[in-house]
Amino acid sequence: MQVMETATYEAILASLEEVSEQYLKATADLPTLAGSWQPGRNAWQRLQSMSGWLPGIRAERIEIDGHCMHYWRIGSGHGTPVVLVHGFGASKENWLSMLPALYKRGITLYVPDLPGFGQSDYIDGARYTYGKQAGRLDEWARRLALPAAHWIGSSMGGATLATLGANHPDRVRSLVLMNAAGMGSARFSPMETQLLQGENPLIAASTAETRALFRIAIHRHQGLISRLMPLAMGSEMQQRAPVNRRIFADMMQPEEPVPGLLDRVSAPTQIVWGEQDRVVDVSCAHHYGALLPNARVRVLRGIGHLPMLEAPLRSARIVRNFWKTLA
Repeated sequence: MQVMETATYEAILASLEEVSEQYLKATADLPTLAGSWQPGRNAWQRLQSMSGWLPGIRAERIEIDGHCMHYWRIGSGHGTPVVLVHGFGASKENWLSMLPALYKRGITLYVPDLPGFGQSDYIDGARYTYGKQAGRLDEWARRLALPAAHWIGSSMGGATLATLGANHPDRVRSLVLMNAAGMGSARFSPMETQLLQGENPLIAASTAETRALFRIAIHRHQGLISRLMPLAMGSEMQQRAPVNRRIFADMMQPEEPVPGLLDRVSAPTQIVWGEQDRVVDVSCAHHYGALLPNARVRVLRGIGHLPMLEAPLRSARIVRNFWKTLA
């Protein structure tokens, strides 16, 4: 852990507050959901249903806080638990390319769809702040009788797990935060610049916006991914746009700002960040490292916001090497 000056900490909070206030003010008049919401059938949902048949993956579900919560289990269920938590607008499938390199004898991988995402339920009127989602993960782990686990979170999932580590420390053996949201930056990222204007490139309501989303989220293999992924996920993202607006607004209004709770996180933490991140600026990696009591930082050159997709083998190797230091 580095020592952070008071002025720097205040600047971090001010950066978070400015982006949140301006975005919420600019989007206050957007239409909201009326009543319940159910996704339409599309190609991505059919692929999600088929993914549970992949070798070694058991597709399971459980009711958590009124939500039917879907998750994968890879392994016997008796090994050390490792939980991988996706980011905003994503789902458990984001981790597929990293799972073979991460799995080994003696561990069990759990990969949930957070409530509101993927195959898990969204409930109109429920809250989806980092704190609420961390509480649902705590309940989910308790219902599965998991011992303290290694938790890995991407973007929104990283901010949720930092909150879990602060509010439910007994659940957490270690944390890996990949390009985690919830932190104020030293300079606004391209995405934050758009948020200040009331535009959100992570919420796609058209095919063109879906392509733009992958262009801003991905650095390595950007051209290929930004052409292929909209074909698979475009309809799903466009159908979910109203839900994603609601959930994103909740993310902008946490019960407690993430920087203010990090001193309560006692678990060893590995921070992994793509240097070319255009969603959450790389300066946030060092802010996390300075505010967490027991953290190390690894910045990956030539990688953007999603290391598990852009560099799955390298990301898995960093995680495994981190675990070795905990033995």
